[in-house]
Amino acid sequence: MTVVAVTVDPPREGLVLREVAATSPLSAGEAASLYEAMAADAFRAVVESGGDLLVNYRPDDMLPDEHVPDGADAEREVRGLVADVLTEEEREDVRVEVQVGSTKHARVGNTLTHLLEREGENSAAVLEPDAPLVARKHVDSAAMKLRRNPVVVGPSAGGRVYYAGFTEPVDFEGAWDAPAVESVTARAVDAGYGVDFMAEQTRVRTGDDLATLVALVRARRAADRTVPAYTTAYVEQLGLRVDEEDGERVVVRG
Repeated sequence: MTVVAVTVDPPREGLVLREVAATSPLSAGEAASLYEAMAADAFRAVVESGGDLLVNYRPDDMLPDEHVPDGADAEREVRGLVADVLTEEEREDVRVEVQVGSTKHARVGNTLTHLLEREGENSAAVLEPDAPLVARKHVDSAAMKLRRNPVVVGPSAGGRVYYAGFTEPVDFEGAWDAPAVESVTARAVDAGYGVDFMAEQTRVRTGDDLATLVALVRARRAADRTVPAYTTAYVEQLGLRVDEEDGERVVVRG
């Protein structure tokens, strides 16, 4: 069974999905709500799979001062999101733990290395919370691949990575340098490990990414196929769709 760490920030306006807010019709507050919805779908994908969910959050002392208002409590906010999404019974098997490290590489590396070496897990993975089309079947497929390969990578557009799973730790320093798909793979190859890849999935980091997500969600909904429940509900609440303006595809409302 793979322990899957979903790495989240407290879903605060201006902290999460800043570029989405800057390059789409969504306000900063709406972008934060979208982040919550996508993280909720990530939690459910792991809980409904054969994996174990670890919600791994960045604490207030690792966040920019301007995003830590008076009375802020990152743990409380993240636990509240988990409570909104999972039943009391499901939460009994879910861990909510703080990230440790000053950089992305350090935080992810510390989490994965701790799980594999200190806790003796057979495999551990990190799943980004902004890839809402990742479903239970993808998490389970990755776990199966990890039985045959020490490292499994899930690529996204622009060389990003939405999933990275390991059965053995590697040197994680610089592993998430852009393009992350090359950097993670290089660290695995340097360690002498074989690497397998998952199908590409959309990470929502920009307005263009949001357009891709909205179009896919609307298409899958129309075809009566599985959709990420929380993200789809929020897209529909906002009335988002994709249109063409001056030869460019853009997200519009209504």
